[in-house]
Amino acid sequence: MSRTLKSIDVNPELYEDFKKLAKSYGMTNKDLFGAMVRYFNATKADPRDPKADNPTDAIKALDKRLISFIREQEKKILRPLSDDVQVLTKLLQEDVPKKIGQSQIRTISSAIKPELLTDRFKAAVAAMNNPQPQPAQPKPDPARPGTTSNNPNR
Repeated sequence: MSRTLKSIDVNPELYEDFKKLAKSYGMTNKDLFGAMVRYFNATKADPRDPKADNPTDAIKALDKRLISFIREQEKKILRPLSDDVQVLTKLLQEDVPKKIGQSQIRTISSAIKPELLTDRFKAAVAAMNNPQPQPAQPKPDPARPGTTSNNPNR
């Protein structure tokens, strides 16, 4: 199978630039030419417009915009939502069991659909159903004002 090679007339200064470019990419002139043709076909970039946006720069700019969007969503939506969930969890674990009776807790627990509960909320509901006793607060020591005593014999 014989191939016919084709040549392209080019300005000598431009040819020297082309050779330097090929060398900088570690390619032969033939390989660089083929890569350039494939690049322009794939990107649809216009080689007559050297000031066209560099795709890499466009991707970096889009990346910055996306990160900025995500940070804004985190600040306006995710963090407040997370804070609300933490408050609700604390209420379920600590405050609600102190303020309502066990029968009301069971009623509330049975009204919550299990498939809607995450592991964190399941733990909160379990804690609500089995409240932990609070440690006794030390009583002031009458013999020494400003101090507390846990010793019942003092």
